[in-house]
Amino acid sequence: MFYPAHLNLQNRKCLVFGGGIVAERKVISLLRCGGQVTLISPETTTVLYQLSQADWIQWRQRQFQPGDSAGMFLVCAATDSPEINTRVFHDAHEEHGINLVNVVDVIPECTFAAASVVTHGDLTISISTSGKSPAISRRIREYLETKFAAESLYTTPIEAKFTPSRGKYSHPYPVYFLVENRRCKIIRNNNSMSEEIGRRVHLLKQCGASIEQIDAAHEDLNRISDAFLVYFDNIESNCGDSAFAARTGNGATRVPNRIQLFECLNNAKLGTFVTPILVVDGNMIIGITAKTPTEKAQETAKHLQTELANQFESNGYGPFIDFLGALRPLVMDAVPTQRYRQEFFENLIDQVPLHQRGAGEGKKCCLRFENPGCSAECAFNLVCQGQGDRVRQHVLHQIGDRKIN
Repeated sequence: MFYPAHLNLQNRKCLVFGGGIVAERKVISLLRCGGQVTLISPETTTVLYQLSQADWIQWRQRQFQPGDSAGMFLVCAATDSPEINTRVFHDAHEEHGINLVNVVDVIPECTFAAASVVTHGDLTISISTSGKSPAISRRIREYLETKFAAESLYTTPIEAKFTPSRGKYSHPYPVYFLVENRRCKIIRNNNSMSEEIGRRVHLLKQCGASIEQIDAAHEDLNRISDAFLVYFDNIESNCGDSAFAARTGNGATRVPNRIQLFECLNNAKLGTFVTPILVVDGNMIIGITAKTPTEKAQETAKHLQTELANQFESNGYGPFIDFLGALRPLVMDAVPTQRYRQEFFENLIDQVPLHQRGAGEGKKCCLRFENPGCSAECAFNLVCQGQGDRVRQHVLHQIGDRKIN
């Protein structure tokens, strides 16, 4: 399970390697969330070139060089060279200690994964299946876009009208942290734990993180310098440098190494990320955050959470995603390319595969989005009814018929 977070990228330095369509989508989403983007690539798409000519991004027209990552807040490698992508990860995370590094489609070389994102007025909605089913993430995103007449954060702009966010309040940049076995630390002023931090601790445990609680009044805060994530709970002072100051024996203060990723529960805008309010069903996670910290915006976010929880929680989405995730090793061994694997899973989800001859022809699974009472004999409904073996046999039959090697 991945940990959901919405990053505050306003005026923070972001670096993208690669000049293709994937890099283009990364750059657009970072710009829309207020990031200051540098692109490194010998060539670019037309859109990226136009963004550089309009001075919305800085384009360094060359290949990767050691040291490129220095001083960056977030780094993304999206080149078509696995070797270069690996070198980027090593340079950013291991050499320069950047905590936010993403190598597209290579989870072992990521500290965070991208999310499917919908922007709906003042709200940002992120969707993740913790890597188990990108196809379901996409289907949920498309459904929410239609439901709310909203758009994806990654929508390609019309170049002449594109204006990156430079305002006081930008949409947050949704990600999912890979925190398994990573150090996460809770800073508090007393022994009690607030309800909000309790929720985060529970979620961190589900994600496999290592958690330590530190009493800010009596312990050396330099101990947090090695943490991947830091949470400030019931801290009276601001969550800036003063919150990191640790008292020495003579009363002086000293500041530990720079903390990159921290959340301030008393004042969300001071942190570098927030934990969104959530709709969770197993590995299906929908996060909702209001762009502005007004009471009205927060109430709107909570209302949407209630609405989506009624639709998505305990209604079979989590078990179905886990089922598809369990099939991935089988399909990856049998289907030669990522494109064909994507098509295979989309066909499995969309079709009503186990109907009687002549019945259900042309039907596609609705995933109970528009019709909660749908009883079509599709993969989703069969898994929800405990008949996953039938779907698995269907998958084996499909693979055998296609003679995929």
